[in-house]
Amino acid sequence: MAGKVKVEGVPEAVRAFDKVQLEVQDLSEAHQAEAEMLLPDVRDATRRKSGTLIAGWQTDGMATEARFINEVPYAGVQEFGWSDHNIEPTNAITGAFERNAERTEAIYSEAVERIASKAGFETK
Repeated sequence: MAGKVKVEGVPEAVRAFDKVQLEVQDLSEAHQAEAEMLLPDVRDATRRKSGTLIAGWQTDGMATEARFINEVPYAGVQEFGWSDHNIEPTNAITGAFERNAERTEAIYSEAVERIASKAGFETK
């Protein structure tokens, strides 16, 4: 004996999932918050001589990533090193991400909860 199943709310659920998908594609606000949170740590891990390199760090929250920018010409060499010239990398940016993993997780958890709530989902 075959029974009938009636599913209600499918269009509403599809709209909610579509809304979540669109919002997750642009997390620039969360990325900017993360970059700004990490900026003091990046500056602390940057080599100091004149202070120009430290002062040059800027942040940008793109749709898909947090970005650190420094227009000082030797910023990349200091960050990533240059073995031919015996310059060890500072890894200031990578290190800041690693040292602040829990704080980063909290920023993104809050962003996801906000997106889910706007779409009518409950998060745990």
